[in-house]
Amino acid sequence: MNVLITGGSGYLGQFLVHGLAELGYTVHYTYGSRQLASAPAGVVAHKVDLSTGEGLTQAFEQTPFHAVVNCAAISQPALCETAPDTARAVNVPTHLVDCLLRQEAERGGLRALLIHISTDQVFDGSRAHWKEDEAGNQVNVYGKSKYEAEQHILSRLPEPYPVAILRSSIIYGPPAPDPVPRPLFLQFVASAVSNPDKPTSFFQDEHRSPVHVRDLQRLTELLIAAHGQQLEVQQQQGQQGAAAAESVPRKAVEALAPGALATVAARRHRVYNAGGPERLSRVDMARQVADCLGCGHGSIESVPSASVARPGGPGGFSHPRYTGPGCVPCPRPGLW
Repeated sequence: MNVLITGGSGYLGQFLVHGLAELGYTVHYTYGSRQLASAPAGVVAHKVDLSTGEGLTQAFEQTPFHAVVNCAAISQPALCETAPDTARAVNVPTHLVDCLLRQEAERGGLRALLIHISTDQVFDGSRAHWKEDEAGNQVNVYGKSKYEAEQHILSRLPEPYPVAILRSSIIYGPPAPDPVPRPLFLQFVASAVSNPDKPTSFFQDEHRSPVHVRDLQRLTELLIAAHGQQLEVQQQQGQQGAAAAESVPRKAVEALAPGALATVAARRHRVYNAGGPERLSRVDMARQVADCLGCGHGSIESVPSASVARPGGPGGFSHPRYTGPGCVPCPRPGLW
């Protein structure tokens, strides 16, 4: 199976590139300015400008893709506020959807599974435990652009086109194989709590559902394997669009827990709130990291988000009551 990771040089993208290649998939990824020095042998890199689509059409012309994972985004709310047009051009995948529809038309009906990484910031934070089908009344440019992306995908790729939108929260975990251009939240917190002489402020009233990068990786791998098996069944039945399908790598199936594929097939949805199992404030996260490192809490200052002046109105880029969607937790690795 051919899998394309857009934004493959980013944090989550790197784990997907390495993980899917290790499982035996033929992996391609897009990058903007820097290729992965650590990319496994056989992985194909494509230089792409996602705001214009330059380079993306050529990638689809060269290879029939059976699954595409869209990790590419401008995900820093501050940058989105200062350059909203650029944020929308990158975050709303119009060119990617065009390529998927063109592939379907030109390659015998081949429909690639689109896994789109979205965010819990499509919700306004007025309460917790949002459902997937509820509108969120976004409060910043980043959230608005990501919600527009969801609506664009769902409207242009209606059922039965295979789509899975994963609304993640703060993604944490070990450092990526290659350096990423901006500090990761976990590494920032670890550095802050390790310096008792320099207090750092953390919001007490902004709650998120942090998710481990490996959990999102395994969820993505499961969805791709389930789609691959569906393509195999369609091929056996002689259905249009399945002729270009390739078998799911045996290693990919063996890595899943018994019954996992059947469970996904029986409970398949188009939108998932894919956060972690806990609802934590920023200060809660900082204290947990400090405890894990054996540091005290002396450098952690608990402050309300409204006390910090940021563009975008009271509370800044994230709503002061922001709680995230009350995400359904991704399965832990031991359950797979």
